Amino acid sequence: MAQFEVKDGIAIIPEGTTCIKREAFYGCTSLESVTIPESVTEIRDYAFHGCTSLESVTIPESVTEIGDDAFSGCRKLTAITIPNSVTSIGEDAFYSCKSLKDITIPKSVRTIKRCTFSSCDSLETVVITKGVKTIGECAFSN
Repeated sequence: MAQFEVKDGIAIIPEGTTCIKREAFYGCTSLESVTIPESVTEIRDYAFHGCTSLESVTIPESVTEIGDDAFSGCRKLTAITIPNSVTSIGEDAFYSCKSLKDITIPKSVRTIKRCTFSSCDSLETVVITKGVKTIGECAFSN
């Protein structure tokens, strides 16, 4: 089993890790930055929920799924690039990311689920590509 480490506000996720499991960094308020290795294909529910100091996340092209509430409550997260490999973004995945300013939904995503970007108060630019067929209720509310 892979061991995760947070040192000086940076998450060190070892290469070879294939999944960031449910609640892996839940409530880790000292976490400021994370680079996810190319071996990861899935970020599960609540993986980074409540990481209130998280400002920077790099998601590699290997990731296909972002779970429910995966980044909810990451209040300092200003930008996120969702790679073209992602086909599923869970409900409330970026709920209450108060500093999130720009988001581009890649053409690989078919559905923006319920409340995915709700309460993202600073959101200025949203680019929704032709691949998206359904936008769930309250997806961009508040």
